[in-house]
Amino acid sequence: MPQNHSLRGQIAGQSAISAVIEAQSHRAPRGRFARVFGSSPLTDEGKAHYRGAVGELLVGSILDRLGHSWDVLHGVPLGSTSLDHFAVGRAGVFALVVVNCQSAEVAFSGDDLIVAKSISGALTEARESARHVAGALSAALNAPIAVTAVLVLVEPTKVSGLLAPEDVNVLTSSQLEQWLLAAPAILSGAAVAEISGAAEANGTWPEPQSVAHEARNLTRAFVRIHHDVRTAAVRRFLWVVAALVATIFSLWAVVMILTSLVVNSG
Repeated sequence: MPQNHSLRGQIAGQSAISAVIEAQSHRAPRGRFARVFGSSPLTDEGKAHYRGAVGELLVGSILDRLGHSWDVLHGVPLGSTSLDHFAVGRAGVFALVVVNCQSAEVAFSGDDLIVAKSISGALTEARESARHVAGALSAALNAPIAVTAVLVLVEPTKVSGLLAPEDVNVLTSSQLEQWLLAAPAILSGAAVAEISGAAEANGTWPEPQSVAHEARNLTRAFVRIHHDVRTAAVRRFLWVVAALVATIFSLWAVVMILTSLVVNSG
């Protein structure tokens, strides 16, 4: 079976990273004042893609730690969309969709996922992605392949659920690795290898992937953007600290002056 080396060369968050770089390419360089005071280098469009890319990169790093008995692919094409992460091991086949919830509260009820008071369709996306992956693999192997849908919430501050979906496993990024490793074995080593081969085969998925050297170029460009974002955040934090220190010093000076006036008047 011919192998899709381009798919194997995909990096975690590649589509989101590409979107960040494209969005940033239309922004004029920040001026000296903006850089000094830590103005974000991201455009409004770039911010959403950047958040998604960071979440996918984090989950990708978790999956890459699973070990040699697992096979992981990123950015699997599903037609008009792509699956964030695909994983197969003795515990089965998993389709993982990622939502970056850093610093946000999350709640779900049935198919409604609410992140920072905004409704997301990620639960439905996870279910549909698993269905598409199962259909593609089943057709490629001419045998029914069961695929488990997983929605990964990246570092939420709080998760609450009124009614958990029956066909989508909702996990936080801190739970994911242990959950996968603790899952009981349902596939043989030979079955894992067969499914892995089908997953990276050229004919399994509906459209080709970008070549691996593009991923390397994207990584270098994203690292530069990430560095600028982190530097800007640090500068904003330092200015906030400086403002607090100045405020505290000013209040102390006022108290000392008032105290001196009271003492002198006595």
